[in-house]
Amino acid sequence: MYKQRYDKVKTWILAKKRRQVLLAFIYKYLPYSVFAGYALLLAYLFFTKDGRLFICIAVPLFMFATLSAVRHFLDLERPYEKYDITPIYKKDTKGHSFPSRHTASAAVIGATFLYVSTPLGAVFLTIALLIALSRIAAGVHFPRDAAAGFLYALLCGLVYLFF
Repeated sequence: MYKQRYDKVKTWILAKKRRQVLLAFIYKYLPYSVFAGYALLLAYLFFTKDGRLFICIAVPLFMFATLSAVRHFLDLERPYEKYDITPIYKKDTKGHSFPSRHTASAAVIGATFLYVSTPLGAVFLTIALLIALSRIAAGVHFPRDAAAGFLYALLCGLVYLFF
């Protein structure tokens, strides 16, 4: 069932050059923009001597470490391992599919931006959702991997930044 659904999505994406370019941009380049934005945010907080700098470093670091430990412990298969599919972007990684670390990292950075600036937070959380969808569309994560990564990161961000 999963293979058939994925093959339909893959065929739809590959049918039009614009779709391929859009997926490539989201999958490959948006994560860099999130991490560059985060570096700029931290630099801004540092140079303005903003007291929120420490928590804006600590929360994403905590989320990343705990999520990585869960991924390592569970070591779940990726879609291309479990089913006979070829992902749109070749990936040789075995296991460590759940939860998606790209999605979680982008989401916790989005939550961090939300803590500092609501409009920027909304933009970065939207980008995190696009990254999550791109990981699924590319065939490197199951929907559950992306959803779990997004929700865990958002929960960490909201609990530790806002409460």
